[in-house]
Amino acid sequence: MLVSMTAPDVSHVVAPARDASPLVGKDGLNDLLWEVCTYVELMGEAALAGTPLTLASSGMLAAVLAEPGITVAEMSRRIPKTQQAISQVAARLEKLGLLERRLGSGRGVGLFVTEAGRAMAKEGLAREQELQDRLCELLGDERCDALSRLLAEGRAILRDNR
Repeated sequence: MLVSMTAPDVSHVVAPARDASPLVGKDGLNDLLWEVCTYVELMGEAALAGTPLTLASSGMLAAVLAEPGITVAEMSRRIPKTQQAISQVAARLEKLGLLERRLGSGRGVGLFVTEAGRAMAKEGLAREQELQDRLCELLGDERCDALSRLLAEGRAILRDNR
C-alpha cells in the first residue's frame, strides 16, 4: 500500500519549552546525543506514519536493496546492532511481505526485497529525505553540514575503537 507523498504531520511531536531545563540535569555528550536521537526518532515516526515502516525497517529495506543477499550476521558486523535485533526487524518485514530470506551462496541465509518491498523502500526513502530536508531546514544549512561532518567523523572513530 503506497501512501501520498505529502509532508508528514509532525504537529503531535511535543517540543520542550524554550526555557525548559534538560530532564537529565546536565549537557554531557551522551545525554545530548540521546536527547537529539529521541527527537529525530519521533520526527521519523511521524514522517513514516501511514506506512508499516519504522526508521529501522526503512533502513534495512534500503540496505538489502543496495546489497541483495546480505545476511543478518553481515549486517550486524557493519552496524552496532545485535543479530537478534536485526533478525527481529527482518522477521517483521518478512511477515509484511516486504522481505524474504533465501539460501545464499555459501552457508548463510540471504535477505532479499520483494516487489512490494521495492515500492515500500522507495516510499520510505522519499519520506526519509523529507525528514532530512526538514532537519536541515530547522538547523540551517551550515549547522546541518557541520553536524553531518562531525557525526560521520565520530562514527568512524567509534567504529574503529569498539
